[in-house]
Amino acid sequence: MALSFTNLFCKTAACPTSHALLAFRGSLINPKDLAFIESHLTCCDFCSAELQLLSRFRCEAEEYSFAEMPAQLRRLAEALLKRSAAPFKGLLDLAERHQLSH
Repeated sequence: MALSFTNLFCKTAACPTSHALLAFRGSLINPKDLAFIESHLTCCDFCSAELQLLSRFRCEAEEYSFAEMPAQLRRLAEALLKRSAAPFKGLLDLAERHQLSH
């Protein structure tokens, strides 16, 4: 059975991770891994394309700060979580009557 082009264009277990490709792009990688990735990119179209995609995004960590959740929203969320954590009585009834389907 012949392999189609779509089967060849995919990430395999031998491919470097996206994290490793980002480190390669940012020159934050040790020489051994650098040589492996450079060699791999010459024969793997998928990783080459992934590296091009990753190159379009910034590597720097974004700064952010947490906002305090309003008290009313917190109470609502806690109430909803408590309600959803309680077992669904109707499901237990159906299970007892063996009326559940797969």
